[in-house]
Amino acid sequence: MQEHDELRLLRALLRASDYGVLLSDATRRDLVCNRRFSEWFGLSEQETTQAPPEQVRAHVLPRLKDPEEFVGTLDAIYADPKLTREDEVELVAPRPRVLHRYTAPVLDEHGRVIGRLWTFADITRTRRLEKRVLAQQAQLKEQARQLAVALRAVHGRLGKVENALTQTQRQLFESEKLSAIGLLAASVAHDIRNILTPLTIELALADTDDPNARAQALDAMRAQLDRLALLTQRLLALSRPAPDQFAPVDVCGVVERIVALLTPQAVLESVTLTAHCARRLPHVHGDAVQMEQVLVNLALNAVQAMRATDGGALEIAACRRRGGVSLRVSDTGPGMDKAVRRRLFDPFFSTKPGGAGLGLFSCRRIVEAHGGALTVRSAPARGTAVQVWLPGEET
Repeated sequence: MQEHDELRLLRALLRASDYGVLLSDATRRDLVCNRRFSEWFGLSEQETTQAPPEQVRAHVLPRLKDPEEFVGTLDAIYADPKLTREDEVELVAPRPRVLHRYTAPVLDEHGRVIGRLWTFADITRTRRLEKRVLAQQAQLKEQARQLAVALRAVHGRLGKVENALTQTQRQLFESEKLSAIGLLAASVAHDIRNILTPLTIELALADTDDPNARAQALDAMRAQLDRLALLTQRLLALSRPAPDQFAPVDVCGVVERIVALLTPQAVLESVTLTAHCARRLPHVHGDAVQMEQVLVNLALNAVQAMRATDGGALEIAACRRRGGVSLRVSDTGPGMDKAVRRRLFDPFFSTKPGGAGLGLFSCRRIVEAHGGALTVRSAPARGTAVQVWLPGEET
């Protein structure tokens, strides 16, 4: 009774299995097979187990892709009863299928071979995926080869372009040297004019009977002449001072000197000039004369702009900001529209009659040479504010 139940359980397991299973005896006669084996090889369980082995083989061979190899493998396996083997079998009917085949001997309790077990697993999907991957890999290799060829060609063309660029850069360098000389000369001439304007006013103030006023005017003129000498020296050198020539600069001192210099002209132009300097500002590492150039340019631009409004107010303020010093020059003049603001820093662009158009261009170059930044905010009828930020001297 127990053996009968075990046999029923075994048959149920074989029917439920996704593997094709075949059990044969030592004489190659098939004893048991399951539904999956019958489906793949086109034989019912009854036909498989009752027909002679030669008849079963004859029925199976037409379904195989390589019948001769199949027969040769079977003969080799049965010639060695204790052989265990794994391989693949390809079917072409009723539809293409690849089966993984495993076979091993069945032994009794004494170790004698009494039969052979065969199992078959459908690996068709796996093989298709492998073929697809291999095809994609081959395609990618070919694309990579074509890309490498194209890249080598591009690299060769880039080499020619690079050589042409090098030659062009040499030519541009020569032309830019001449252009730089012209720009520098025009820029210094612009600054000289800014020096001569207050110098003329101070000269007029010196023609007075008041000895104190005459002395102050003469001191102011000497200071402007000193600035003029430095600018002339730089024009002859055709270069700006190098960073290793920079020194600590007291920004508040620069502001005070500029206010003293421009106050007479501000009075003549009906402009109220005020200055605010925060306490304990850090020194700036730079060139004091160039910083004065920047402030003179910005302040004179503001004073001249307020001629259109018959005067106004000009404020110069210095405060600590982001580890450095912020200088703000603001006026109540007519302001600028967007089109003018867009071209403010273009060399030789000016809205003033007879203007050189190099003031703001020079200012920004000087500020950037000091590691700083210059920004402008302006709107029609709302005045203009120019902000200069300079990094504080490292301690």
